[in-house]
Amino acid sequence: MSLSNSEPEECVPQGKNKGMWLVVKKPLWFALSALSFVAIYFGMWEYMDYAPRITLAITLAVIVLWVLEPIPFSMTAVLVLFLLPMSGAVSTELVLSGLASPAIFLIVAGMMIASAVEQTSLGRRLAYQLLYWVGGKKGGVLAGIILIPQIMAFFIPAAAVRTAMLLPIVFSIASILGLKAGDQQGKALMMGVVVGCGVSGTAILPAAIGNVITVDLIDTYLQKRVTYVDWLILGLPMWIILIPISWWIVHKCFPVTDGTPSDLKQKMRSLICELGPVTTKEKRLLLILLAVCVMWSLEEIHGLPPVIPALIGAVLMAWPGIQVTHWEKIVDIKFAPLIMLGVTLSLGRALFETGVTQYLSSWMENEFTLYLFSTPAIAVLTVAVLTQLIHKVTSNVSTAVIATMPVVMALSAHSPDSPALLLAFVTGVTCLYGFILVVETIPGVMAHGTGWISQQDFFKPGIWLSVATTLVTYLMAITWWSWLGYM
Repeated sequence: MSLSNSEPEECVPQGKNKGMWLVVKKPLWFALSALSFVAIYFGMWEYMDYAPRITLAITLAVIVLWVLEPIPFSMTAVLVLFLLPMSGAVSTELVLSGLASPAIFLIVAGMMIASAVEQTSLGRRLAYQLLYWVGGKKGGVLAGIILIPQIMAFFIPAAAVRTAMLLPIVFSIASILGLKAGDQQGKALMMGVVVGCGVSGTAILPAAIGNVITVDLIDTYLQKRVTYVDWLILGLPMWIILIPISWWIVHKCFPVTDGTPSDLKQKMRSLICELGPVTTKEKRLLLILLAVCVMWSLEEIHGLPPVIPALIGAVLMAWPGIQVTHWEKIVDIKFAPLIMLGVTLSLGRALFETGVTQYLSSWMENEFTLYLFSTPAIAVLTVAVLTQLIHKVTSNVSTAVIATMPVVMALSAHSPDSPALLLAFVTGVTCLYGFILVVETIPGVMAHGTGWISQQDFFKPGIWLSVATTLVTYLMAITWWSWLGYM
């Protein structure tokens, strides 16, 4: 089924109208971006100095391009690399600093590790085994689909990579169940992929690019280092609560009348048998993955940031004598996400260094915002809602973080009782929970691209999931995070 078949007919221009729309669409998006730049640059002439004004204008212009996507995300990111230094707003060293961040190499190492896992049967073996255990129960297949990325999150950074590995498994299951595109259960499984891969980044620091960006911005804005264990402690109860809630919402939004085939368990066992016994390479790979996770959890003891264990693990996977896979294969990674991440980090630093965040802070100082941020629990709820709203018009998780974080830091700057570090954490994790619109997260885009689920199918579960994640965030604020002393 083509992608267009999943769109409502009235939303797709036909015939001449379609051709005309395709001709004018990109120039219109570029014009809106240019208009945004002009509005900020000249509109703020009397209120801001040159450096912060031009930085804010360029930032808004590229955010418009990221949202409307007339050109690829990474191409828009490259514009930032030369527009900011050419404007004189910041130095070339600062605008390139994001590309030298440990966060970049953490994602590089994560992609290398994921490539090694993909070249063995370990990932599929774990998935089939989990479905063998839970697939025979009512809603068990959906539960398995949601649980698989939670396990993957420990050793496969980046939700996009987990989604790419999960989709073939889902299609195998759909084939076993006799499902076709448009079937209710098929939609449920695809929504399970979106939700499972999104929620899986909650408590594992390297498991989402948004988390990595958030930690880098916390270091930039607050001069505080957040470790793997810090993030895990903050997010673990929230993660545990959201997994069953996510399953329940998706299960209720896509009710299935037909039961699970009674022989599903046998079919899963058959697939496991087809893989054969666990190979020596799989055992070596599993040991390396466990060692990397242990090193991540012991960061406060050895002092090494997460990127170092990840790089060690990647090298060991191709080391002569161990060699789970060949080095040439695991270094063959996509460059575009790295450019996007590096530029996003640089943009966050530029907004801070040029004083944009200070201007935002002074403009937003009023009785209402001071009231909202004077009570920590209300501040957390405010930030969760604000982030959800901003994310709806900022379609990429990285972009959502960089668009929201300066605003949150500015709002928290004027209240001594505002838990700034916790609010930054809430901003980062809330950006992972973009379930209403297809374009909010990469898993959403990838699942929609299969043709098995449409934008209309996202609305009902997406709204309920957004409400649920916001309420759980508030629950964490008045209980767990308060007990830990972050409030």
